[in-house]
Amino acid sequence: MPAPKKSREDVVELIGDVFRRHGYDGSSLAMISEATGLGRASLYHYFPEGKEQMGREVFAWIATHVQRDLLDPLIGDGAPADRLQAWTQGIHRFYEGGSKNCLLGAMVLSGGGDRYGQEIAGTLRELIRALIRVLRDAGVPATQARRRAGSAVVVVQGALVTARGLDDKKIFRQALEDLPDLLLRPTG
Repeated sequence: MPAPKKSREDVVELIGDVFRRHGYDGSSLAMISEATGLGRASLYHYFPEGKEQMGREVFAWIATHVQRDLLDPLIGDGAPADRLQAWTQGIHRFYEGGSKNCLLGAMVLSGGGDRYGQEIAGTLRELIRALIRVLRDAGVPATQARRRAGSAVVVVQGALVTARGLDDKKIFRQALEDLPDLLLRPTG
């Protein structure tokens, strides 16, 4: 019985997983072929421009998930604390509880930042702007809101790297649990 045909989105997600594990420059067509189950000819059929196009489509795919899991909870209705809680739950889903590497980080550190710098910077700026809005809604002064929003992104990335490095997902979960209170702490 032949294997079920993969959708384009499934193929892009699998390529994204290869980029997460090996970075852009470290991901060979052989690795991508093995992960997707597609031969080189099929990969070029899906992506006539090769690996460069794969990277662009992975970023488009990830943008959809960033919007759903990270941005929508922040820009939605509700109390700032509730929005931050929904955001941390989205982060937990997005990184599968700390078991998945950050694709943006992997791309930045492996040469993909040179090719996809605008996409990476745009995603991070959008996230920071959304966090600033929530913090401003909570009454945090503008300067503190900007500083805390940037620090929140650093905390998430640092917790992810530390949890992966120590093979202890509890570190990631605890950082996410603490983050709303840290962001909303009274200014002094």
